[in-house]
Amino acid sequence: MIFFLTRIFIERNKIIVNIHEPMDTNRLRYFCTVVKTKNLHRASEILNISVPALSKSIKVLEYELDKKLLIQVGRGIEITDVGLAVARKADKVLVAADELFEKEKKENEFPVLRLGSFEVFTTYFLGSIMKDYFKDYALELLECAPGHLENALVQRVIDYGITYIPIPHPDLDFLKVTHIEMAVFGRPHFKKMPLSKMPFVVPIIPVEGSPNKIKGLDGWPDHEHPRLKKYKVTLMESAMELCRHGLAVAYLPKFVVDLHNKSVVKERKLVDLSIKIAKQKQDVFLIKRKSDAEGVIAKKLSKVLRLICS
Repeated sequence: MIFFLTRIFIERNKIIVNIHEPMDTNRLRYFCTVVKTKNLHRASEILNISVPALSKSIKVLEYELDKKLLIQVGRGIEITDVGLAVARKADKVLVAADELFEKEKKENEFPVLRLGSFEVFTTYFLGSIMKDYFKDYALELLECAPGHLENALVQRVIDYGITYIPIPHPDLDFLKVTHIEMAVFGRPHFKKMPLSKMPFVVPIIPVEGSPNKIKGLDGWPDHEHPRLKKYKVTLMESAMELCRHGLAVAYLPKFVVDLHNKSVVKERKLVDLSIKIAKQKQDVFLIKRKSDAEGVIAKKLSKVLRLICS
């Protein structure tokens, strides 16, 4: 590890550092080992370097500090008072340097995918994308509604967002990567019921700031086609639980229902209720900051979204 400095001055047991030229912390580490052992031969064995190399390192350190650290006494050595002061200060520096190195090593062990989205793009394929496409990545996932998602990107809480209800922001790029098919799903007995009588389960959290007048997180155009809202929930999984038990219908992405139906028994599978006005396609956007170049993760996420959602 390298610190940059011209000279370290010892003044009243304080180390004053001017930063310009490189100083290898190994020399401080070598010197502290010598101070602990009080023997060059023993220190050289611990450090696995030769005695001449160790002596040279100490002399270089003395030159950089412009202070005498060791005194030859017969066949042995004595640590000067200045040398002891340097060793005490150096110990703290080396402990901090080691802690920093270990922290950076752990944090950089895996590249990090810092992703934000809402339940449509997390619950039903998060495991799949991490297992099949991002298995070598660490994950930080923020689940939040449109609007909050964009703010999290601007504030650098996350690096990428996935949405089908984009809230415009001047600092963000919205990359249209694919589309999802939407339809009304429920248990088969609802097929005989007119749309006006169907008990919908809908998101309780409203969408604010959408340019296309969408007010609900599921993207239903309530301004064009009002519906009977019997149940209001926060989570899509809660909505699907009501649907599984035949209590409600919901406006859902087809790919989500397809994934859901693969993991439930026949009596809990949901079917497309063939409501024509609900047959819509919604564009899916990958959001990133304009200041960030489109790198490997962005391209990989775009590919994954096209594979899973289409």
